[in-house]
Amino acid sequence: MALCFLGAALAFTTPAQADTAAGLAHMKDGDYIKAMAELIPAAQSGDALAQVNLASIYYYGLGIAANFDKAFLWYHAAAIQGDPDGQIGLAILYMLGQGVRTDPAIAYMWLTLALDKLPPGYDHNRVSTNRDYIGAHMSAAQLQEATGLVQHWYQSHQAP
Repeated sequence: MALCFLGAALAFTTPAQADTAAGLAHMKDGDYIKAMAELIPAAQSGDALAQVNLASIYYYGLGIAANFDKAFLWYHAAAIQGDPDGQIGLAILYMLGQGVRTDPAIAYMWLTLALDKLPPGYDHNRVSTNRDYIGAHMSAAQLQEATGLVQHWYQSHQAP
């Protein structure tokens, strides 16, 4: 009976999901080059999980030289799909000015959007603390800009 369910589950797995699963297994094993070979096609097909993990490989320079421009590309692709990990990754890039200009208002916006997706718990609390820390160091004009960006996102679902 269990084999029947496994077979049914495999029948509904898309090629992108299969590539992502293989890529994640390679990442777990520390083989980042093989992971990239699996994740790139899945990321190009729009798989947000593949996009976030590929972005992380580029951001941290796992098995390759760090590349913030490519990290931005893949975090952004996941973030605009509403993926909170992609949104957090983008916030870090904007806060640190890695691959993009430093912009605390945009960083604050992405963290706010991620908070709206995260369930209560450790990750939510950590992101909330980081967002509030950024906000405490922003001017009133920057906070107003960030609030406007969040409102714009929800009105038209467009990223800056």
